Amino acid sequence: MFPMKAGDIARKPPVTVAQTASIREAAKLMAEARVGLVVVVDPGDPGRILGVVSERDVIRAVASGLDLSRPVRDVMSSPVVAVDAEEPVQNAARAMRNHNVRHVVVTRGGRLYGVISIRDLIAEQDVLKSLVEAAEPVENLPAAD
Repeated sequence: MFPMKAGDIARKPPVTVAQTASIREAAKLMAEARVGLVVVVDPGDPGRILGVVSERDVIRAVASGLDLSRPVRDVMSSPVVAVDAEEPVQNAARAMRNHNVRHVVVTRGGRLYGVISIRDLIAEQDVLKSLVEAAEPVENLPAAD
């Protein structure tokens, strides 16, 4: 079996928003598209990634009483956690684990290509199998009392 690449999993076009869009607009877009992350792009160059806004970012904004009409650039995360489309899918899973995120942006040639969510990884039996086969050994820890 050939190693699965990140680009193989990032099949759907990414959901994007301009940095001037409001936090409310981004939240509405996430709800309508049924995604947990939007990629903030330069409107004049939609392949140029400026940041990302996740459900967690929106929740933090609401919890802190931030005016939801403010632009997403006020809450976006940047730089983004990203992998190249040609990298093994295991690198995407490792990036999620290492950065404690549920999505990674996929690029091709430094330009926006797609997004992989943790849901995408667990939805594919072939991906799960390749992740298990490439798993790094876990250090044996003493048993809990």
